[in-house]
Amino acid sequence: MRLGEGKASDSLIRDLRAVVRRSPDLKEAAKLYEALLPLLRDAEGRVAPVSLTLDQVRAKLPMGTPLLQGIALEFECDKMHERMLRLAIALESDGGKRRGQYRRIRRALEEGRLGVDTLLASVAAGTDATVASAAQEFQVDPDLLRALANNTLKPAMRLICRQFTPLVDGIPWDRGYCFICGSGAALGELQDHQLQKHLRCGQCGADWVFSRLRCSHCGNDDHHTLGLLYPDPWDGHARIEICDRCGGYLKVIVSFAPTPADHLPIEDLATLHLDYIAQAHGYTRVPVEPDGVSLR
Repeated sequence: MRLGEGKASDSLIRDLRAVVRRSPDLKEAAKLYEALLPLLRDAEGRVAPVSLTLDQVRAKLPMGTPLLQGIALEFECDKMHERMLRLAIALESDGGKRRGQYRRIRRALEEGRLGVDTLLASVAAGTDATVASAAQEFQVDPDLLRALANNTLKPAMRLICRQFTPLVDGIPWDRGYCFICGSGAALGELQDHQLQKHLRCGQCGADWVFSRLRCSHCGNDDHHTLGLLYPDPWDGHARIEICDRCGGYLKVIVSFAPTPADHLPIEDLATLHLDYIAQAHGYTRVPVEPDGVSLR
């Protein structure tokens, strides 16, 4: 364990338990996060160096192209296999009703029957064929398997984000998907004392400024078809932005300072009630992802 990692993991656990104290109905979900998040926080993001020049960055972003699109990422497959196995073991121990599915994935990984490199390539590229085939073979929920693969990729994606973010300084990005990896925004944050709106990527942790009067899904800026939903009672911390043109919604929190990337899933869990409210009103998280990133 490197210096500071234990304290960082302790902080994750402390924040998760604070969420459960406020919302006891999230106890079971929080147990899964408690098993998962410290492993992700302490994992090394092993990825071969990715070379991008400033000219390439300036060519991609104005076209709405994420920096990693069209770039083949090279990971150490044995390390990724080990990470996925550790995640599957942790989730199996606290998986509740899904424990049996995690057990089947864990056994397939231990016996070498699940091709991690092929699975991660499929997930990173945004294609479902490999996920669907593996899910059917091992009798597990495709969304569960996809989520496990995405979490396996996260440490490496966050490392890439930290490396590339300085390159985009001063270059505007006005899309609802991530300028690094192309994933849709997980949530919005109102930062600093001016409450400037930022979008946050749940996959790599990227942070970018976005208009407060614009739908992050379809780009609609007609205030007549944009609105807000609030929980009752409202504590001033979180709200829902809705768009009647595309039917999408975005959870937005007041954070003042950017939420650390490894704490973003906790904020997503803590605001789960907002998802229920939005969906009860007929709104959905509309996919806005561009073409995926290739992985080899």
